[in-house]
This record gives sequence, C-alpha cells and structure tokens, in this order.
Amino acid sequence: MLTCAGSEYFGKFETEGITTLKQLGFILDTNRCLGCGACVNACQLNNRLPAPLTYRSVRQVDEQDPEGIRKFYLSVACNHCANPECLRVCPNGAYAKRRDGIVIHIPSKCTGCKSCVSSCPFNVPKIHPLTGKASKCQLCHERIDQGLSPYCVKACPTDALRMIQIRDLPSEKLIRLTAPLPGLRLTNPSVYYLTPRRVKIRGIQ
Repeated sequence: MLTCAGSEYFGKFETEGITTLKQLGFILDTNRCLGCGACVNACQLNNRLPAPLTYRSVRQVDEQDPEGIRKFYLSVACNHCANPECLRVCPNGAYAKRRDGIVIHIPSKCTGCKSCVSSCPFNVPKIHPLTGKASKCQLCHERIDQGLSPYCVKACPTDALRMIQIRDLPSEKLIRLTAPLPGLRLTNPSVYYLTPRRVKIRGIQ
C-alpha cells in the first residue's frame, strides 16, 4: 500500500504517513456522452491552461458490429491510479497520493526531469510550456475538500461524467476498457466506463 506525503496539498485531510483509506475515481456513461467537449473546455478554462496543454480530452471510437459501425465517445484524463507509476518513479517526491486516492503533483518539488512523462502508461503527465515542469489533472482537489464536484463533472450537460467512490461501483454493469491500456494491471486506474448499448467492446483505436 502506498503511503501519503506532501500534506500541504491535502486540505482538511491529515495524511502524513497515513495509507490510502478510499479511492475516488470517475465513471463515464458512454450512452450519455455527446462528445461535446464541455468537460475539456471547463478544465482548460478553470485551470488556466495555456494551449496546447490539456488535462482532459474526448476521443471518438468507431466500433464495428453486425448492424454496422457504431460511434461513441470517451472523455479521458488522469486515472488517479491505485498504484500510480508517476509516484513510484519520480526521483524528487513530486507526486503524492491523498487518503481519498487522488494523485497530486507538487510543482515545488518538480525539476522537469520527465521521468513521469516517460513512465505513465496512459501518457497523462505533460510538460507545462511556461514552467518546464510536469503538469496533470489534480481532480480539482480544492473543490473536493469543499464538497464540490470537479469542473469537468459540473460542466457535463448530460451527467455522463461522474465522480464516484470505487468501492460503491455496481461492478456487474461496468467494464474497464483495456485496449490499448498496457498499464491496467500495473497501475490499477480508477476510471470506469458504462459500455454502449448493444456494442461489444474489443478495443480502442
């Protein structure tokens, strides 16, 4: 079990030396997602990210089935993994995991060495064009500490994207998309997708 560190980033949580007690994550209902990009825009605006840096993106998936090609969308960002590779490889302790499972990047400790950039199996950390340091989704932890939802969740017009407590998942109705996610078993990402109706998922191109 990973221990938490960097308590200055944990708001109301007293986390120094405390192991993770729960795991927050995302669930995306692909039957509701319109691919509108409202989540992307809200994230970019409220985090004041300079283009082309983004923390979230929307991908279109075309799936072949007996009735033809079906189209659906995936909204993707940091997976806030249960066993984050970014935290493991960072030589400067610039990553920490809160007791609620959120994986935090600590800019003051980052030297821009890119260890996390090259090690993340999901290509999440990016180098900030202005600071030269790594940057990624922080799951709006300041809002979480106030009992509010992340900006991306708040902006979704169809409630397709939600924040959830992993242990409360109705697992029989969910599937975690595995291709091309080579780090699935290694890092145990905290993002789940409700699959499109009548579509058998074989992978994402």
